[in-house]
Amino acid sequence: MWRWLIILFAFSLPVVGVATPNLVLTSGDYRPFISDQLAHQGVLAHIVKEAGKRQGMEIKIKFVLWQQAKIEAQTGKVHGTVGWGYTPEREHDFIYSAPIYTESVVFFHLKNRYFDWQSLESLNGLNVGISEDYIEDNMLETFNQEGGSVIIHKYPNELEKVKSLLTGQSDVIIGNQYVIHDVVRNQLRNDESRHITFHPKPLRVTPLHVLFSRQHPQSALWVSQFNRGLRQLKMSGDYQRAWSAFRMGEYGLIGIPAEQP
Repeated sequence: MWRWLIILFAFSLPVVGVATPNLVLTSGDYRPFISDQLAHQGVLAHIVKEAGKRQGMEIKIKFVLWQQAKIEAQTGKVHGTVGWGYTPEREHDFIYSAPIYTESVVFFHLKNRYFDWQSLESLNGLNVGISEDYIEDNMLETFNQEGGSVIIHKYPNELEKVKSLLTGQSDVIIGNQYVIHDVVRNQLRNDESRHITFHPKPLRVTPLHVLFSRQHPQSALWVSQFNRGLRQLKMSGDYQRAWSAFRMGEYGLIGIPAEQP
């Protein structure tokens, strides 16, 4: 099952004439894309670390809760954090890398609830479950300030957010299509998972980035190096091969065979 991963990054690192930066980046668990429970810590972690290596950067990824991931990077305790969309507020504290992945975020709901998503007005009067410190937080708060009537519930992880549908606390929840499907398939009972569906129209399609903390004077240099490494990874075809391996299940949970296509 590892044939793609063996081929993927079999390259020689460039010779870099300066000391190797050893960077620590934080991330939350965002399976099936990134987690310390996944092979290579997941496809996003693998891409980030290998893009760094192309420029002589050694990158370690530390997993914590998402809110803590941002705070540790914001305060300079670590060098940055992986897997965030753009907001003007975050730009005050971070320098954004080039996009490492573009995610599609949709609405999930129970099959017995009719939900026709057309605009934010479709959410008026509904209990909407979101993850703490995600883009939807500001989006919905702003909508409410402008006259909307969305009842917002925030959850610290994806599983609790999904379970809020089953308990009736949330009418709809917002999440990455792959991420929520992973929770539904692997963390719910069959009699629970069969009740959950999603609306095909995305709420947003958003590039995700590595955020480098402005607390470190070298961050602008690190971003430039990282972006060059990412371009090299794409030009070599290794970036595309990583995503092919992901779709074939080769970044699955450690010690668990990949699902057969």
